[in-house]
Amino acid sequence: MTVVLFDVDGVFLSEERCFDVSALAVHEMLYSPRYLNLKKEKFKIDYTDEEIDDIRASVFSNDEVLERFKKMGLNSNWDMLFVTFSVLYINLIRHSGINVDNVDISDIYTVGEMLADVDVDYSHVVDFLKEGDYTKDTIYTELIEYARRRIGLSDPGIFDMHGPVWTTGQYKYQEWYLGSTDVKTSTGMEAEEEGKKGFINDEEWIRPPGEIKAMLKRLIESGVEIGVATGRPRQETLIPFHQQSFMDVFRNNRVSTASEVLAAEGVEGVDVSLAKPHPYSYLWSLYGHDETHFEDAVNKRNVSGEKIFIIGDSIADFYCADAVGADFIATLTGLTGREIIPDFEALGVTDMVESVLETEEIILKNHHK
Repeated sequence: MTVVLFDVDGVFLSEERCFDVSALAVHEMLYSPRYLNLKKEKFKIDYTDEEIDDIRASVFSNDEVLERFKKMGLNSNWDMLFVTFSVLYINLIRHSGINVDNVDISDIYTVGEMLADVDVDYSHVVDFLKEGDYTKDTIYTELIEYARRRIGLSDPGIFDMHGPVWTTGQYKYQEWYLGSTDVKTSTGMEAEEEGKKGFINDEEWIRPPGEIKAMLKRLIESGVEIGVATGRPRQETLIPFHQQSFMDVFRNNRVSTASEVLAAEGVEGVDVSLAKPHPYSYLWSLYGHDETHFEDAVNKRNVSGEKIFIIGDSIADFYCADAVGADFIATLTGLTGREIIPDFEALGVTDMVESVLETEEIILKNHHK
């Protein structure tokens, strides 16, 4: 049997709003009176598209930061905004001369009250990312070492994955993305800021969803199994899918998201990050959420015997495919568009398409062999 597993952002849906929301979360943690409360810019809960463009251009240095993250295989928006904010935060503490031995720097608001009148220098993030040949697996430990070097931090847990700074950034992302009225359904926490409309209802499909759905139906009719593995949380995945009736073609146990990854990382004995480029989400969809294959998925073992295609826009998706012996088809509809072609070519990728619709011919040609 042939199984085709699709990424979502950069394949079905545009990544642009996710990156906008990541920038807004960092911006809020810098300028909101609830957090660092820096004075240079006024925090709001509603921005024009032009203002959002300006914020993103500043926070991510005209997307250079995002492109560097993508090339190293970092695929989670939660992780991208966490690393970005952390580097900025570390340098603000350093320039203000705060003695971190005497302060709980996980209390961002209290630290904000101690900061000198200092401007944010967003170039610190690019400089940090240029310091070493980081990968998705090494950047988190390098961030902690960076904190030790820059501010003499002795408690590395503050900048741990899923630590207090990461958790704050994740919550702010969810509040911006889902909106004030729906954030509790995802996080279990009430909204801090009332009136955020949420970007979940402002999704942009890369190709008309009706055309994508028709293609998926043709694959199913040809005997192909389909599934999804995405860095989005489950709620953010299912809302646009339900809006376009995609769950009429995808089986629930073939849809794996960041929510399933987080749950798996919380299982006793699991001590590694399972986010892409770890292939856990792809394997979990391949195995149909079968608990008897949980350890196989965690340990990157493909024991299915199926012919597998992975469809993605990023280096992280390629690494997932490579890890499980799947054929990889790259869509050129991600952050950098066709500019990513040389990077894929260097990895030996031969199947690259202008949109997900063009994957059908490649899949069926192989399926009918």
